[in-house]
Amino acid sequence: MYGQPRPKICSLTRCGFRKAGTIRNRVLFLLAFTLTEVALSEQNATDRRIASYQVQASHSKAAGDYDKLGSAYLQKGRETSDFAYYELAEKALTKSLALASPVDMSAAAPLTHLAAVYMAEHRFFDAADCAERALALGSGDLSAFGLLGDAHADMGDYDQAAEEYEKLVLHLASDEPPRGLVYMHDSRVSYLKFIHGDNEGAIALAKKAANIAIEAHMPNENVAWTYFQLGEYLFQSGDMAGAEAAYQDAVNKLPGYYRALSGLAKVRVTQQKYQDAIDLYKKAIEEIPFPEYVAALGDLYVKIGQQDAAKKQYDLVEYIGYLTKLNKYTYNRELAIFYADRDIKLRESLELAQGELEVRRDVYTQDVLAWSLYKNGKLKEAAGTIDKALSMGTKDSMFYFHAGMIHRDLGDADAARDFLGRALAINPHFHIFYADAARRALEEMQTRRAENLEVPRQ
Repeated sequence: MYGQPRPKICSLTRCGFRKAGTIRNRVLFLLAFTLTEVALSEQNATDRRIASYQVQASHSKAAGDYDKLGSAYLQKGRETSDFAYYELAEKALTKSLALASPVDMSAAAPLTHLAAVYMAEHRFFDAADCAERALALGSGDLSAFGLLGDAHADMGDYDQAAEEYEKLVLHLASDEPPRGLVYMHDSRVSYLKFIHGDNEGAIALAKKAANIAIEAHMPNENVAWTYFQLGEYLFQSGDMAGAEAAYQDAVNKLPGYYRALSGLAKVRVTQQKYQDAIDLYKKAIEEIPFPEYVAALGDLYVKIGQQDAAKKQYDLVEYIGYLTKLNKYTYNRELAIFYADRDIKLRESLELAQGELEVRRDVYTQDVLAWSLYKNGKLKEAAGTIDKALSMGTKDSMFYFHAGMIHRDLGDADAARDFLGRALAINPHFHIFYADAARRALEEMQTRRAENLEVPRQ
């Protein structure tokens, strides 16, 4: 696999993937036919690096060349979200580690890259272990601090994540610190600021990180992802114009970028431009059939009364989620919320959310678990869990909506009104259905209050 004289990895989102017929066939094509012959002229820069490093590693059998190959596969995985590339990256990096001395600094690079692979596969404990081992070798590569912080953030240990990110700050004291290091710090700390409810601080750092990414000529995917992250913060904060601009900047930097296309689709929904939103989601899914976007497209079809089209999308969500063992493991949270939102397979939703919590104890998993508990009628457990989701002060309208509905059904109308009011105050268009549901619930409770009929909902 590593010694092919001609390039073997194609850009699946640019060649055969689009020719594979139905979306279902495209999913199969994406996961089953990763390797295919194409000419160098048809490949992007990452594909060309992969082809070159395949040849080098095959001839040299050197640890460093396998590390370069693994790193290129990792970048390709970021660009396509195709798990097959992460599997190829893991194989190449494992080979690199086998060739390097375990106590030599040369092992630090493949360990760091392997940590990034494990992060992409949601293997957070393994990612933290690899990052710690890389740092213990003392190679001077500080990116492992960022990955270690990322792993702790996804495991819900935000204090430890902040501590690891702060270790990057210690190296920014020079007059001209490396821009890559500044980017690494700012893009990550922006996320922590958002988690802790400092939306303005998160937006400011994300803007700074985007500018640095451009100035440092980072790969287009990295730049686009940073703009997407900025767009998400702006959307969550209710700034639709700002979010739209950020998502569009991402698409301009990386045409066809599926995350940004889905972001633009969300904005179009708030503008009630439903056909435009449908077209954008279709383009995003054509690039990468990510379950969350397929479900959102189904919701749009429900909104405009096309139930049969919606069912096809909903069926596809499950198909993708269970297509491979790694899909099922990685998409636990997406499937759990998908089932809970649609009042189907509620027991399985709860099992998936509980399973996700075993490895990913961040506020978003707590929120999904709380909603699954609520939909399963476990109101007291749901209330305790949503408190954990809200414990960091995250200003997320969905968190507040879930909390409001849980407290409403517990009979705590005051808390319910407070949470639902917060959800709408932050972003009055936070969800295609739930924003209206929040308004209806508030109106009903206000009517009951006026009539002095506030009683626990049976």
